[in-house]
Amino acid sequence: MMASALQTPPPSAQLFQNVYNWYYYLGIASGAFTFGLIFYILYRYRSRRGVEVAPEKTRENRETWKGPAITFGLMGIVLVAVAAQTFMALPTYQNPPNDPGRMMVGVTAQQFFFSFTYPNNKTSTVLIVPVNEEIVLNVTSKDVNHQFGIPDFRVKTDAIPGRHNVVWIMPNTVANYTIQCFELCGVGHATMITTLAVLPQPAFQAWYNSTGGS
Repeated sequence: MMASALQTPPPSAQLFQNVYNWYYYLGIASGAFTFGLIFYILYRYRSRRGVEVAPEKTRENRETWKGPAITFGLMGIVLVAVAAQTFMALPTYQNPPNDPGRMMVGVTAQQFFFSFTYPNNKTSTVLIVPVNEEIVLNVTSKDVNHQFGIPDFRVKTDAIPGRHNVVWIMPNTVANYTIQCFELCGVGHATMITTLAVLPQPAFQAWYNSTGGS
């Protein structure tokens, strides 16, 4: 069964959502302020039939600097706030945990599927992991450029021949999730989809210790 929604979002998804919320709500506030200011200026300085504006008043309006200064100042605060949240989040994505108990899984992309290699050299075309454990994914490509992504976990990285990029996840719900390629890699790109299967610990250990792949 494919999970359409997570009962408890994994840490990576929660972090992504927090950053997204900053952009979303500050974007709405900035847009509301900007349009409000535009409509106020259009109304305040509209031309009125039979009313002439003295040249001195026109020149005074043109030389007003407070409005633009306030606007640019507020926009600067917004940009600094969202940039700070972004740079604070990046280390969590870029630096996998150093927990000695974490599992390292090799991910190899090729036209048009992913293969996964485990520490015991077991291989699979489905990413099978235990629940509530940190999983570090070492991603590369065998042929052309691909992009490995797990939408529900808000993680994504390039799969490039001769290069390894690392991402990590910590699944906290037993369920199946979609893994797919997000970079056009050939005529079969749309079919380059597989599954992340999160199993209970006993079920994972039974699969991990069994012979053969899946």
